[in-house]
Amino acid sequence: MQAHTIDLEAELSAGAEAEQHDTNDFASRPRMRVDNYVERLPAATRKKHRKVVTLIKRAVKASDNGDNSEGARLAHEALGIAPEMALTNHVMGLMLLRLGRLSRALEFLERAWKIDPKDPEIYQKLGLVAWKLDMLDAAEKFYRLQCQIAPSAIDGILNLSGVLRDAGKFEEAIEILRTTIFQHQDNPELWNSLGSVISESGDPAQAATFYTEALRLRSDFARAHNNMANVYELLGEPKKALPHYEEALKDPADAKDRATMLHGRSMVMLAAGMVQDGWVANESRLDPNRDGATLFAMNCPMWDGEDLEQIRGKTLVWIGEQGLGDEVLFMNQVHDLLEAIGPEGELRIVCEYRLLDLVARSFPQAKVFNHLSTTIEGRDVRAAPKIDADADFWTPMATPLRALRPSLDSFPETPGYLVPDPDRQTAFKTQLDTMGSGLKVGILWKSLKMNARRARFFSAFDAWKPVLDVPNVDFINLQYGEVDEELALARDRFGVTVHQPQDIDLKMDLDGVAALSSACDLIIGPMNATTNLAAASGANVWFIHARSSTWTLLGAGRSMWYPQTRSFFGEGFQDWDNTMRRVADELAALPQRS
Repeated sequence: MQAHTIDLEAELSAGAEAEQHDTNDFASRPRMRVDNYVERLPAATRKKHRKVVTLIKRAVKASDNGDNSEGARLAHEALGIAPEMALTNHVMGLMLLRLGRLSRALEFLERAWKIDPKDPEIYQKLGLVAWKLDMLDAAEKFYRLQCQIAPSAIDGILNLSGVLRDAGKFEEAIEILRTTIFQHQDNPELWNSLGSVISESGDPAQAATFYTEALRLRSDFARAHNNMANVYELLGEPKKALPHYEEALKDPADAKDRATMLHGRSMVMLAAGMVQDGWVANESRLDPNRDGATLFAMNCPMWDGEDLEQIRGKTLVWIGEQGLGDEVLFMNQVHDLLEAIGPEGELRIVCEYRLLDLVARSFPQAKVFNHLSTTIEGRDVRAAPKIDADADFWTPMATPLRALRPSLDSFPETPGYLVPDPDRQTAFKTQLDTMGSGLKVGILWKSLKMNARRARFFSAFDAWKPVLDVPNVDFINLQYGEVDEELALARDRFGVTVHQPQDIDLKMDLDGVAALSSACDLIIGPMNATTNLAAASGANVWFIHARSSTWTLLGAGRSMWYPQTRSFFGEGFQDWDNTMRRVADELAALPQRS
């Protein structure tokens, strides 16, 4: 690979690639010890490449001081002089890594590794890039090699434990960290990382013990404060989280870390019932420095959602910004937006294409389109070409909440705002009647996107046994995706048949899901796309939550978005036994069909 094979200006102008994992609890900012490398060079080579070494030292210093672009230019110049050196390829890879250009960083780091396979720092950076790109097996191998070459390097242990955590290998990660802590009991990063592994495994209460020790050793440890805030939110005490976010925000590692913390803080404010201030703070969700932020390519001015008079009589493009369930949730605002715009204006709803028919039927006063979504280097980008060309403003779906839902009493009391297809609703009621004479209860229990982190918020199917044991109930499967294993478990171990509805694709046919849900007597499940769709269609829904402080409850203990629904949660986090027992008791107490 020659230096000219990289268009540096193009790399500098491109945005950072999305990182698939949060590595900040484990990996400190990747650094480079140039002097250590130079000392290993033969004297003749060191003299020959004196200018190269000077350029590299300047590059690293510039980047360490926050100017990654200047660091990359200096590294590129050094690479042009000595493209065959491991050092020049290594530093070019480091600069690209710090710029967030992960795929290109991997290319240069791989070349450095081939030239100098005994440098542990190269393995550290190769592992970090692979980790960020969700290449967990490769990252684990790189970190194990680093630990073999440099067994005393604590950063290798930290990084390895983080990769094992994200791979769901919690016990192995915990053992590695505990062994290392025994030798380095005064290292706050080790205590913080152990807390993070334990928290991600589903035990935030125990994790708090290790975060507390990390903060005892370093009271201004920003990430440990951030993690303590997360623990309090998971345990249902969001107000206790806020002081820790304030401490964490005093010294974030970088712009990405700051954006992540600000967004977490806004979620905690909402969970604590600080609704108006929470919506204002929640604009941090749009910060492009945050990995999960949706980026937009729009062709008209953005409305900030603050002053409703600005959109009076105007054409507003209102576009979905997050997941499908959130789009459905935020449709709660449509009638108020139409009123704010008035008859002289126009609301253009731009949503997920699977929602088109349902949304158009529900809001005939609006024009309904689907957004175009793509992923560019791991970042979600949305656009509404031509739809926004002659519009006065555009705004993301959650932004008007600051004006339309500033308090709990600003939510409407009418159940449902989406209108299912009445013919399909009737057809599904007829189909359900063939399944038995009991209450028709639709159930679902997981998300389609499941990983070790997300799995904490969904109960295992075994936990449903008390519910499935309730007599005189005909259970209907509303869970999309692969469900054969769970349905077989219900049949073989619990002796319960969970009926499969016919003539519907539960993932793609959302208009059908709305009709089927509203044909059931009750829907029970976690808050996801399906339960949001059911509740928005006026169905009777019981939400099952892993904790009491989720932001969607806004500190009210129930969903204000859907007044006909109920919310169930236990004490602390993942108290599935008590939660499901309560659900079962309440289900058994419902009157039977006449």
